[in-house]
Amino acid sequence: MLTPIDIQKKVFTRKFRGYCDEEVDIFMDQITQDYEKLVRENQDLKEQLEQVNKNIARYREIEEVLKNTMILAQKSAEEVRQNAEKEAQLLMDKARIEADRIIRESEQEAAAILQEAGQRAGDSIAEAEGKVSLILEEYHRLENQARIFKMRFRSFLETQLKILEGEHDDTPFEREEQVEENENLD
Repeated sequence: MLTPIDIQKKVFTRKFRGYCDEEVDIFMDQITQDYEKLVRENQDLKEQLEQVNKNIARYREIEEVLKNTMILAQKSAEEVRQNAEKEAQLLMDKARIEADRIIRESEQEAAAILQEAGQRAGDSIAEAEGKVSLILEEYHRLENQARIFKMRFRSFLETQLKILEGEHDDTPFEREEQVEENENLD
């Protein structure tokens, strides 16, 4: 490739009836300037292209890092979701176990309370039955005493009536003995 210096230093050979030296020199100066301008522009464009290529490479690296970061973030999010689900499941299992334990304890406590209440009720019933039995025995004893008293009193009154009427055969003591014998037979 020609450089602007090559163009400037180019010397043409002279021939008879050749070109005007001045016009050729002016034209060559213009070409040199334009060529220098094109070379600079080309060099600038190459530098810009190199910078753009560097930027593209950097952007590709950033893109790759972002892709990897997104993949890692997705994996992390999935792991976090799975861990949260596992933790939630563990908490639910723990709550179920605790609820089952509380229910069992409550059932045991209720059974103990029912058993104790049943025992107390049984004791109260037995005590009441014992009292009723004693009261019935006392009632029967008093009933017998009342019957004996009635019989003795009737016998006494009959004796008194007979005495009043003058018909007394037995003494009052003999009558009492007969009443006691009758009671023993009952």
